[in-house]
Formats: sequence, structure tokens, C-alpha cells
Amino acid sequence: MYNYYIFISLPVIAFLLEYLIVGGIQYRYHIVNLMGYISGLTERVFYGISGNFLSGLIFNVSTLLIISGIFMILSFIIVKISIYLFYAFFIYAVSSFISTGGLKHAAMEVYNKLKDNNITDARKNLISLAGRDGETLDVSEISRAAIESIAENTGDGIGSVFFYIAAGFLIGQWIKSGEGNWSASFPLVFALTSAVIYKTANLMDSLVGYKNERYMRFGKFSAKLDDMLNYIPFRLTAFFMILSVVILRVFSKNYDIKNALKSWKKFKNLHPSPNAGQLESVMAGSLRIKLGGINYYGGKISKRPVIGFEYYGRAGKEDILRGIRIMELASLIILIFYISTSASLLILH
Repeated sequence: MYNYYIFISLPVIAFLLEYLIVGGIQYRYHIVNLMGYISGLTERVFYGISGNFLSGLIFNVSTLLIISGIFMILSFIIVKISIYLFYAFFIYAVSSFISTGGLKHAAMEVYNKLKDNNITDARKNLISLAGRDGETLDVSEISRAAIESIAENTGDGIGSVFFYIAAGFLIGQWIKSGEGNWSASFPLVFALTSAVIYKTANLMDSLVGYKNERYMRFGKFSAKLDDMLNYIPFRLTAFFMILSVVILRVFSKNYDIKNALKSWKKFKNLHPSPNAGQLESVMAGSLRIKLGGINYYGGKISKRPVIGFEYYGRAGKEDILRGIRIMELASLIILIFYISTSASLLILH
């Protein structure tokens, strides 16, 4: 039962730490940066062997095993030294995987530059937020790109992380309840490892999951695995985003519940990603703006269907603020849902 109290509290502390303190801080030895470094090394090794699908599959599985294995072994070593040191490590790692504060900070950087009519720096800041070319974008296109990034990252930077922490803990608890002399801390170690596996898969999709000449075959498995892992969490996150719009509507008419539902129903499957459209369609309807269209990545054009009805307007810089509020409130609802469901499990246990 003690494990359940820890299971509830540690991710909550990590969320608050990231949102209130470390979200906007960039530092060299960030865990995700180190995971990305390892992924980059293995990508060069396996792509050097072959750029085909099989090599990409082996790259993905090998990288997952290496990174998750490092974290699991390191976790058990830390547990042997001190369980409280492991709690601190757990909080540090999870706060690195969550991106509520970091996402808000990056989006506000873009908004503040646009507010100051500094479109040149806004384009530069957009690269770190959305990872796309911004040299030719106007204010509306920069705003659209920022809002799309806010929507998608609400899923993979918040909703999916909490989903896999919970799933990992429950699987670890189930394994521990069977035969074998498992440590009492095993469910927590498995919860962290589960989040690491998800974040690594997400990183590899960001690294190689592109439909370009280099990664069309090599990155296919990484892209499909990321789609599969995000399938349930993104749909739950879309529901939480709609709930956040319902609440925000009470305080402001700038949020549209009816259009959020209409847009989600009609446009959720139009995005090239089977998951991102779930969140972008809710965001488009909530703000009554058009998302999607033409983007540029590495100088290459990417044409996507427009998400939003004909009567929706173009995105503006103030829509970035409204998108941030939806993301923040949806994150809070996810946190409350995590606490309440975990507490229910504690009572049942």
C-alpha cells in the first residue's frame, strides 16, 4: 500500500517541478538530451550498415533495449544505495519527460517576439518549438505552427507520459504479485522504465520518422511504433482538452465548445499522423482557426489537409495564448485524473 502513496505523489511532484521551476531551463546534461545522443549514435551505426526497413527495425529495438536497460539497471543500483535517492532520481527523470512548463516557455518566446513585432526572432524561436522552417512565414503562419506544436505536445509531452507511468506501475505490480522474489520497489522502477521506453520511442520517431529519401524505409518502423504507443493516450488527451474548453468557456467567449466537438468529429482523421489530428482538430475548433496546410521542413515542402471549416479564420498571435491556456488546463485535468484513478486503485487494493 505504501507503494501506491509513492506512486501517486512522485509524478505529481515531478509535474510541479517541471511546470514551476525547470520547464524553461536548458541545460547540457538533460536526460532527454542524453537519450537523444545515444539514439543518434545507434542511428549512425545501423544506417551505416543499411538504410532498409530491417536495419531500421533493429536500430529501434536495439536503442530501446540499450536505453531502457541502462535506466533499469541504474534504478536498481540507486535503490540499493537509498530508496530516497531513487525517489529523487524518479522525480528528476519524469520532470525531464514532461513538457508543460517547457512548452509554455517556448510558445511564449514566439508570442512575445510577435507582440514586439520582431518577426525575425519569432521565426528563429519557432524552430526550437515546432522544428520547421520559418524563414518565409508571416505572423499568421508562425502562430499556426506554434499552436499546432502546442496541441501535439500536449499529447506526447504530458498525456502519454502519465499514461505509461501508470501502465508501467500496474504491470510491475502484477509481476511483483506473482512468483519470484521481487523488490518492493520493482513497480516504481518498472513505471519509470515504461516512461523511458515511451520517451525513447518518441525520440526515435523525431529522429528518423520522416517520409524523405533518407528515412522512408529506415524510419518506417520507428514512425509506426510511435503511432501505436500514442494511439490510446492521444485520444484520452483529446477528451481532456475538450473538458478544458468546457471550463474555459465559463470564463471567456473566446473558446468554442460546439466547434471543438464538430471539428474533432470531422477532421480528427485528416492529419497524416493517426494521432496528431485528434488534438489539432480540437484546438482548431476551440479557437475557430484553420490549422494544417503547407509546411516546410529542411527546405522540403510538406502539404497537409486543412483542419477546420471554411468559416474559420487564420491564426493570430493571441491564439497562441489561448492555445497555451487549453494546454495548461488539459495538463491539470490529466494530473487530477491520474491522482483520482491512482487513489481509486489504492482504495481497491
